[in-house]
Amino acid sequence: MKNILLLTRTNIKRNKLAILLSVVGAAMLCLILYSLGGMITSMSMADISIGVIDYDQSILSEDFKAYMKEDLQYSLIENYTYDELSEELIDKNISVIIEIPENLYEQFAAGNKESIIITSMNDYENAAFIEVYINNYLNSIHILSKGAAGNQSVFDQLLIENDKLNIEITQTAAIIIDKEELANKTGFINSVGFYLMFIFTISVLLAFMVLDDRNTGVFNRIQATPVKPFQYIVGTGIFGLFLCFVQIAIYCGYIYVMDIETGIPMYLLLLIMALFSVFTVSFSLAIAVVMHSKNAMTSIIIGFSTVGCILGGAYFPIDLAPKALQNIAKVLPQYWFMDAFRNLQADVTANIYPNITILALFSILSLLIGAVMFSQNYKTN
Repeated sequence: MKNILLLTRTNIKRNKLAILLSVVGAAMLCLILYSLGGMITSMSMADISIGVIDYDQSILSEDFKAYMKEDLQYSLIENYTYDELSEELIDKNISVIIEIPENLYEQFAAGNKESIIITSMNDYENAAFIEVYINNYLNSIHILSKGAAGNQSVFDQLLIENDKLNIEITQTAAIIIDKEELANKTGFINSVGFYLMFIFTISVLLAFMVLDDRNTGVFNRIQATPVKPFQYIVGTGIFGLFLCFVQIAIYCGYIYVMDIETGIPMYLLLLIMALFSVFTVSFSLAIAVVMHSKNAMTSIIIGFSTVGCILGGAYFPIDLAPKALQNIAKVLPQYWFMDAFRNLQADVTANIYPNITILALFSILSLLIGAVMFSQNYKTN
């Protein structure tokens, strides 16, 4: 035990850059948690924008735009050409294009009825609501024009009096959403996805350290001392876990201090991240024992990390993927890691013990494989 602790302390002293990178990675996770959640929430819950082309430029068209902007809380995009608004519509920056015809005021003032042109693409829900609102407005104006009986001055007076009525439009949300809570949960699920990438970066550094010790003869010199080979591996593994736990401690500490509601109990968050850290360190040590070049190690570890993160749902919900890919993803530890957090965010009482058990089995399996590989490699040498 004394030799293992000595090796761990030695690794900490001679690998300060790795510790610094672990701290930087944790800071980046905190930044992602803080900024990305709010950005995604703002994008998904932004006000509905409408492109408006006013060919009429009359008091009636101004009244209509005020109705859309002030009463219905739409964001109006004006002073654009039709071609420019068409590009915005194609890019989904606006929901519809509204064209106010040149003779809108004259037609209603004369007692006739005129229509407003609406152009939409695939935002059918918002387009349908906007069309209903516009039709209601035009019907009310048509009633005023009938009352004016073709007298323009009377129509103007009725229009002014109609504005003074200040008829309140009550809007009720179908779902009440806490934007701050949604931003926190979104930021969290994205940050733990990036954690899966950062943690494998640490594992690459750990594998490089073992390979350098083999290539420079450090490992052979250790064999001439009372330190046994398995003690070297254990001490190196503990140093790897130390790097992982530094990152976890800073990240979880930030969540706790800032009182961020992630939807995940803190003890489960620590447990799941710790289990995955054990797997990552064991996996990297097994690769370091077998491989003889940094390029090969990097390709395997980063390749496994990249494929695992994509198929495991680190960057997007795996439910969106084809069924075949969902089945393949279940053989990866990243899947069970992300699945546990998504289930807990959906229901804090969800049963994630199968996820924890599978992650623990992955960790044990990687430890056993690493031990067998090290034993065979040691006997061969």
